[in-house]
Amino acid sequence: MIETEKILRDLCSCGGVSGSENGASDVFLKYAKPYCSSFYKDTLGNLIIKKGNGKKKIMVEAHCDKIGLMISGITDQGFLLFTEIGGHDKKIMPSTTVTVHGKKEDIFGVIGSVPSHLKKKQSFDISDLCIDVGLTRDETLKAVSVGDIAEFNTEYEKLCGDYAAASALDDRAGLAVLLEVMKTECPKNCEIIFVASTQEEVGLRGAKTAAFAENPDVYICVDVCHGKTPDASKNVYQTGKGAVITVGPNVQPYVSRALIQTAREKGIPYQIDVDGGCTGTNAWTVQIARRGIPTGLLSISLRYMHTRYEVISLKDIDITAKLICEYIKKESENGDR
Repeated sequence: MIETEKILRDLCSCGGVSGSENGASDVFLKYAKPYCSSFYKDTLGNLIIKKGNGKKKIMVEAHCDKIGLMISGITDQGFLLFTEIGGHDKKIMPSTTVTVHGKKEDIFGVIGSVPSHLKKKQSFDISDLCIDVGLTRDETLKAVSVGDIAEFNTEYEKLCGDYAAASALDDRAGLAVLLEVMKTECPKNCEIIFVASTQEEVGLRGAKTAAFAENPDVYICVDVCHGKTPDASKNVYQTGKGAVITVGPNVQPYVSRALIQTAREKGIPYQIDVDGGCTGTNAWTVQIARRGIPTGLLSISLRYMHTRYEVISLKDIDITAKLICEYIKKESENGDR
């Protein structure tokens, strides 16, 4: 758990807004290097890491990008206008602090809106918000350019028990799972391809190109799903109760069945997500890459998705990694399908 916490702390503190993922993938690579045979980055910035040299190719993927903001304008008063990169819960944005990656240095800012005392309307949209960096227009123009990236200021925090809170646990928790899987011995007849993919939050892009290039025999997507909270009762899953295995048309039936069977045989806790359509994960696009790639989806239950502080159980990272390791062993024993 201590090592998992250190890895997550580093992964959640290294930038990586969609389209600017190098900081996150570089941290991931730092931890992965001792366990990999080779690696490369492709045109979209996907980091592809390989272990083993067997005939059967198994791809395990998690996305390394996170949601963020991009500066879209500067007002006469020096406030920064912005647009979203990825999906946000706008109602929690006011009074949130951000770091703007400016021309020469990072700048601290606060997202502001008209106080409720002065509002004529109680609802708002993104055009009602701005970033206050405390500079005049002329000063701001010297420090910030339209198109600069901003990200929310959030520190990794340990909660009680085995819980942790941070931003970007969607999907840095998935990257932590991949690193745990890397530590295990690769079956002789397998090549395991680990992918830290880009631009998932803005269109499920990177994983599709990585899968097209590598053409694996089996692909396992590792992402997050919604954790159960007092105000959510549908399509939510318990944290701390193991990996969530998806069944439905977005995954290959024999892959999901094998994951479930492996969990049962090895006594690994798991939950079932019955999903009748798009899962909203990279499984959606990888499944139809090339002529179709056999796909499975494992999710880590996460509370408060796409907010400043997402919450997970660290235990679920270890459980999910164990399930993938056991599945790979089982898959290596099967012949070509």
